[in-house]
Amino acid sequence: EISECLVGSEMCIRDRSLSSQKRKGGMGTAIGIGLALSFSYILFQTISSTFAINAGWSQMFSVWLPNILFAIIAFILYRRTPQ
Repeated sequence: EISECLVGSEMCIRDRSLSSQKRKGGMGTAIGIGLALSFSYILFQTISSTFAINAGWSQMFSVWLPNILFAIIAFILYRRTPQ
């Protein structure tokens, strides 16, 4: 339950970082990147939970792996954001 609560804040940080950057393609590019990252998070979360059920991964590891990976991505995007 804790990991699900942290996903919202991680996505807010990531999407805020994407929306504040000025791009040549305009706002549509940032929306597209945000949607692609959100879709890839859901896909990775589903694959990870499937591995926990079928491949015998630790449940704690399979729940936190996508969160840690996408938190790193959010941190990198946040550091690249103009202040």
